Amino acid sequence: MKQIITFLAFIMAVVTGCSEDSPLEEEQYVKQVYIVGADETTNMGMSIVEIPYHDTEEQSTFISVATGGSLNIDRDITVTIEEAGSEPIDDYNFKYRSGEDVLYRPLDPSYYRIPDNKVVIKKGEVYGRMPILIRTADLHCDSLYALTFKIKSVSDPDYISIRSTDTVLIQSYTFVNDYSGIYQSEGYYYQWVDGKAYGDSTSIATTRNFKATDATTVRLFHLAYTETYENIDAYALTFSIGEDNSITVDGWGSMNITDGGGTYDPETSTFSVWYNYESGGAEYQFSGTFIKSED
Repeated sequence: MKQIITFLAFIMAVVTGCSEDSPLEEEQYVKQVYIVGADETTNMGMSIVEIPYHDTEEQSTFISVATGGSLNIDRDITVTIEEAGSEPIDDYNFKYRSGEDVLYRPLDPSYYRIPDNKVVIKKGEVYGRMPILIRTADLHCDSLYALTFKIKSVSDPDYISIRSTDTVLIQSYTFVNDYSGIYQSEGYYYQWVDGKAYGDSTSIATTRNFKATDATTVRLFHLAYTETYENIDAYALTFSIGEDNSITVDGWGSMNITDGGGTYDPETSTFSVWYNYESGGAEYQFSGTFIKSED
């Protein structure tokens, strides 16, 4: 009889224990909301976004807002975002850019708009987005534009708070088009005299970065010259792609391109190009291909 009573007491204890709330059903941490990427310890608080050039249409990007805690939110949360001004950009330049570097600068308000600065994170979800529309047509490929954002308020501050550290996101932009990217180049260059090759040719095989300068033009560095900001004026040229996939070759800065042309094959992402250029008082011609590397 005593054994039966002891067994029943054990069963009651188990049932009672199972009916109590599990600790994992309660929030184990501080429930907070924050802007994704606003983390100075890992990325200096900056997020760099690729955005396409387009001649007429605004291009869309976004910032993400997230909730933190051991449990997902049990109600809809509305987060209001505001711009954080130019001071975070100035601080970033001071900390991480040298006197020789191109400095980040605020994107002029005439080039962007924010349709709605309120981000709704739905019950049970973790993320929400705020869209940003940017007019890219007249933005310079070598300028470092940036916008800054922080959280202004949250709809239920007694339920979820705004993170008090790493509060500002700097979002910067790098511009792309259908032709930009990394290419493998193979070709020859030789002296060009009286409309024909003169002397021996020199083969060249190298990797080139095609940088978008507008919706249909890319800039690259001549032959195997080092791809640095200091070399842009003397050794950069551009390929402009027409609607018929023909190529127009021009010098970017002081590089003197006297003639050139070629075709672009969209099926293989290959440029077949030739161009004449002046160097050291003589004229030369380069002829070769540029094949886009797989991502």
